[in-house]
Amino acid sequence: MITSSADLLWRHLAERDDLGASATLVLNRLDREGPMRVTALAEAEGSSQSGMTQLVQRMERQGLLERRNDPDDGRACLVMIGRAGRRLWNERADVRKQRIAGLLDGLAEEDRQALWLAAQVASRLLDQMRDIADAPQGV
Repeated sequence: MITSSADLLWRHLAERDDLGASATLVLNRLDREGPMRVTALAEAEGSSQSGMTQLVQRMERQGLLERRNDPDDGRACLVMIGRAGRRLWNERADVRKQRIAGLLDGLAEEDRQALWLAAQVASRLLDQMRDIADAPQGV
């Protein structure tokens, strides 16, 4: 179920026309965790620093990301979601919510309750998966 859910998320709920998977993952991480250095972002996403630098530069040119000086270290920069990136991320979230609401509208009340209970368990599993995925490699 989890595997097919992940697949269906990309195929049905996510808008795929305007943003690739890597860029979507970067926006998702920055939305959840806030500004990060490119090195930390690359490590968190399991990417090389040079690959992440190229992606960040491309997204920066598109206005999706911005760089600001790190207040803790003036030699370093933090990457954060830019204005266009925030607008795009919010639009995509609205589309996901609308699509989910459309699916839920067709359910009987008993099924909605059962789904809510199942979601409580699935949420805990997803939290565990996120913790594992976000853990430093090689630990």
